[in-house]
Amino acid sequence: MEQVFALILIFTFGILHGANDIFILEHLGKRNRGISGTGLLFLYIGFVAGAALLFYVLPTLALFAFILFSAYHFGEQHWAGRMEGRGLEKDLFLGAYGMAILALLFMFHADAVAGVVLQICGWSPDAILFQGLFGGSSLLFLVLFFRVVQPRGRFSVLLYELFLLGVFALVFKVSSLLWAFAIYFILWHAIPSLMDQLRLLYGRANRRSGRLYLKSSGLYWGAALVSLAVAYVFFRDPSYGFLPLFFSFLAAITFPHVLVMSGLLRR
Repeated sequence: MEQVFALILIFTFGILHGANDIFILEHLGKRNRGISGTGLLFLYIGFVAGAALLFYVLPTLALFAFILFSAYHFGEQHWAGRMEGRGLEKDLFLGAYGMAILALLFMFHADAVAGVVLQICGWSPDAILFQGLFGGSSLLFLVLFFRVVQPRGRFSVLLYELFLLGVFALVFKVSSLLWAFAIYFILWHAIPSLMDQLRLLYGRANRRSGRLYLKSSGLYWGAALVSLAVAYVFFRDPSYGFLPLFFSFLAAITFPHVLVMSGLLRR
């Protein structure tokens, strides 16, 4: 039941929150007088196809890049508008926050994560790698926190973030890998990201803006789900489970989505 419900959430809110990327690109392109909407569509599809091909040719590099992109993306969405720093310090801070969350998830599901990595890359990481990743990213986050976060209410913000980290640890510990990932990905990232997109694109988050969002993103949302179904039927390895293909698919659509959302949030 956990697995099924997790997949339902990811296939709905999870995929949907990145299904409006083409419209966002067109929105940004109009301001920048960039390429046409058709050109953007083909460029986006090419980016996704290139990411998928990278998983086939260089799976270790592709998986490593996916984790880095995801960590930065999680951090950027969570801390948008609450920082003073710029440049490298800011980027490292955002990446360190997201990496701490992911490493915490990996720590509590080291065996399951190692199994997925083995099926994708052909090698199995040790649990100590996840522990070191969590320790290093958490330390970097704390060091940079006092340099990039706005001074007003900084201490209370830090206490709140540490409290949330404890909540995540509890949730990750008692849940399966996919269910734990879905809880964080949907409730703490996808839905807040959807609200941000509605406010940035339409001025406010309400039913009307939600209908406009679905109208502009519905076709791409459906295409993403159909693409995953086709990949599962024709390209999966019968000796492997669903998770390796699933996370590879998520990675392929994550790379361009991170770049699109970074551009929108900077606007």
